[in-house]
Amino acid sequence: MTAYDILRSEWGKFRSIRATLGCLAGALATTAAYGYLFGLSSARQYLAGSAADRAAFDPTETGFRALVLAGVLVSAVGVLAVTSEYASGTMRVSVAAVPRRSLLLGGKAAVVAVVALVAGPPMALVSFTLSQISLAARNVPSAGLGDPGVLAAVAGAGLFTGLVGLYGVALGFLLRRSAGAVSLGTFLLILPGMAALFPDAIAEWIVVWWPSAAGARVFAVHPGPDGLAPLAGIGVLAATVLALLCAAAAVFRTRDV
Repeated sequence: MTAYDILRSEWGKFRSIRATLGCLAGALATTAAYGYLFGLSSARQYLAGSAADRAAFDPTETGFRALVLAGVLVSAVGVLAVTSEYASGTMRVSVAAVPRRSLLLGGKAAVVAVVALVAGPPMALVSFTLSQISLAARNVPSAGLGDPGVLAAVAGAGLFTGLVGLYGVALGFLLRRSAGAVSLGTFLLILPGMAALFPDAIAEWIVVWWPSAAGARVFAVHPGPDGLAPLAGIGVLAATVLALLCAAAAVFRTRDV
């Protein structure tokens, strides 16, 4: 089979998995609902805050928080694109049709990456728009798409979701079970939200360097002195995903299906 044939085959498989389409729809709904709710929460904090807190308020910071939660579902899309074949037993047929397993893995990864890459900016746009509507409705300072850095953050959402989708693919090949891969993937993605449970030094490291937290810096319209720069943060996430994919390829080549 040629590379085009592999991609066409993998795209057909992807479209046939109802759960992946449901996860993508759920990710969009998540960004819409939580985008508005995060805007509402930020508005309440602003109105109850001190003059100093209000002066430091950045409305763009709340605009993309929902993308991290949506990333859990995007990761599940990558997982299911792989584990559905193990569950149905069709992985043996796929390997027979494409003996070079690295090409099969690459085909699946390419399809998931493109779908997640395309889905990211619309989700970011929905999250940002609804969060700012929520702020403006309560007479709290809000931002618009024309503000400096906002469109770059919306476009950067594609990089974030694309990498998170590949992260799911890697876990799918490594674990081969939907429940285990989705559960582990979810835990690792949301770990920065639990940083307060760890000692201060570890918590500070997690908030800055943990891959999902670093990758989310791509949404920082006004990065500030704390944390990584947006490109550096997405670089940390990309390096982590690349390492996981390499491990997945090594395991997939040597393990029975």
